[in-house]
Amino acid sequence: MAIFEVLAGLPPYGPMAKPFPASGIGSFRQGVVVRFQSETLGAWVGNYQVGFTSCFGVHAHPNGNHVLVVAGGTVYSVEPDTQTAEISDDGVYSVVSVREKNALLFEDGISLNLMSCGTNWRTKRLSWDGIRNLCVTGEFVSGEGWHFDESWHEFVVSLANGSHTGGAYE
Repeated sequence: MAIFEVLAGLPPYGPMAKPFPASGIGSFRQGVVVRFQSETLGAWVGNYQVGFTSCFGVHAHPNGNHVLVVAGGTVYSVEPDTQTAEISDDGVYSVVSVREKNALLFEDGISLNLMSCGTNWRTKRLSWDGIRNLCVTGEFVSGEGWHFDESWHEFVVSLANGSHTGGAYE
């Protein structure tokens, strides 16, 4: 299991934080700063540049080895033992833990994406631009998708495979 700690800012001493994305864009700006404890490399710090939403958080990946850093809606899948990260999603507005399935559910305003060890899926478009009232109950997630006529339409999505009924996007 990966060990990590969110820091309040860049460390003032010691080795510099490793910038992500690896291209170095924004590498001199403070983003979401996380210290990792690697079995092979010891402690190191990553600085993750922020996307354009207000979603922030750091979560253990369902696989137990990686860490998911959500920085302003940009989701970095971090491999602490190699000090590498890939952007696995962008524009995320919310993250819901689905403990019963050891999974994380990502919402991007128009669709849902489930990340787990066994089953990964992304729904078809559920909304024109906005999802609200997400609720996980048993084997399903329900919510409402926004329609361009200013109305909200209910949907239900299967956690098993991402199939859905309802929604605001025909």
